[in-house]
Amino acid sequence: MPNGYGPVMGRGPMTMGGCPGPYGGGNPFWWGAPYGWTDLDLYDYNNNFILDDEEIADIVRDNIQANPFISSSDANNIAIDVKDGIVTLSGTVKNPRSKPLSYSDAFWSSGVKDVISNIEVVPPGRKEGQVGQRMKSR
Repeated sequence: MPNGYGPVMGRGPMTMGGCPGPYGGGNPFWWGAPYGWTDLDLYDYNNNFILDDEEIADIVRDNIQANPFISSSDANNIAIDVKDGIVTLSGTVKNPRSKPLSYSDAFWSSGVKDVISNIEVVPPGRKEGQVGQRMKSR
């Protein structure tokens, strides 16, 4: 059968879409898997792959800034500190939904073990020192 599911011109049984032998035989690739990989390699993509704290902080920062629901001013006001894979978010944001969104963006980033959120929500009409104080009447 010329479609790769049987012998073709005396070359014997074909496997994996026309490549002879396991994992492609003499061909370097078969549908995306590099030549010489084993079954374990196909499922263990992050074997011996460790991110350091600076790389994790960069990934978290990129994820927060790429979130379309977090304004750029709020994203720039969030400080990110990483120690041993534990991310600490701090700073002030104006939009109340920026706090849980930044937490989830950090939590689902690669290499993150846990997230501590110390972000404070400051309403847009008040300054940082006025949190909890009443606005003066006209």
